[in-house]
Formats: sequence, structure tokens, C-alpha cells
Amino acid sequence: MPDITLIPATPRVAQDVFQVVDANRDYIGQWLPWAYSTLTVDDEIQFLRMMTDKEALGSTYMRAIQFNGQIVGSIDLHNVNREHRHAEIGYFLSAAASGKGIMHTALAQMEDLGFDQLGMNKIDILAATDNLPSRHVAERAHYHLDGILREDINVNGILHDAAVYSKLYREWVAARPTDVS
Repeated sequence: MPDITLIPATPRVAQDVFQVVDANRDYIGQWLPWAYSTLTVDDEIQFLRMMTDKEALGSTYMRAIQFNGQIVGSIDLHNVNREHRHAEIGYFLSAAASGKGIMHTALAQMEDLGFDQLGMNKIDILAATDNLPSRHVAERAHYHLDGILREDINVNGILHDAAVYSKLYREWVAARPTDVS
């Protein structure tokens, strides 16, 4: 059975995360323009330092996704709002790792962090409407399509409509397997 693990995305893993971005720049960059400005390991180190600082403040929790011991992407919980108890999730995978259920498992693990450990009531996923793989992740995980934000995401100079998905704590609890010991 494949081993899918989330590990803290700190500067310690910058080389491995950068290799995924560098080898998949056009694949990732078609929806996440930062891939075109992450050009060196030092760029990745600086970004991961910023994410580590944000985790210390409790506003962002970024994890590298390991598949059978190799980093293949990342997932994060960001815009954490403890007063209103909601956050957003963002993610990316290498082209070779896509379509294998890896992100579905990583998303479930990140939901555990958001709902169980941080006490969030709602988690959102925002994806360009044409980004079908990202939308499939949300839909497969039973996120509710809340609506479409018109021309909301700027991707490489082109404004795209964005699909907004959400999952509530009570929906997450209802979908969890029950222990039948």
C-alpha cells in the first residue's frame, strides 16, 4: 500500500520541494504562477522560511507531501481565521503523482489538522473553473460548490472565474468512518 505522509515544509526540505517545482514548472505554473518565479533553491528556502514564520503565528500550516518517501508536492492551510473558525486549503502535485489519489489522502490529513486540531468550522478550496484536476480533488472529497466568483483569479495575466468549495465541520464528522470494535 502506498505511503502518503505530510511533513512540515521547512527550509530543510527546500531542495526536494524545489526539484518538484523545477521539473514541473509548466504543469504547475499553468494555474499557480509562482512556479515561474521560484527559480532557485534559495527562492524556495526564502518562501519556506516565510511559511515557517506564518505557522509560528498560527496563520498558515504548510506541509510537503511525501509519496513512498519522495516529496511530490505540497498542501497548506492558509488564511486561518480563529475568530470565525475558517481557513483555506491550497495544493499542488507533480504531473507524475497526479491522478493516483495522493492529493485526496493528503487533503484528508490536512482536514484532520484544520478541523480536529485547530477547531475550524469551515475549510474552503478555491480553484479556477478551468482547473479541472483541482476541482476534481474538491468534488471527490465531498466539498460543496458554494458558487463561482467571476474573473477572480489572475493566472499569468489572464483573469479566470473561480469555483469556491467548502466543507463544514459537521460534514467532516458525518463522513468519518466509525469505529466498530
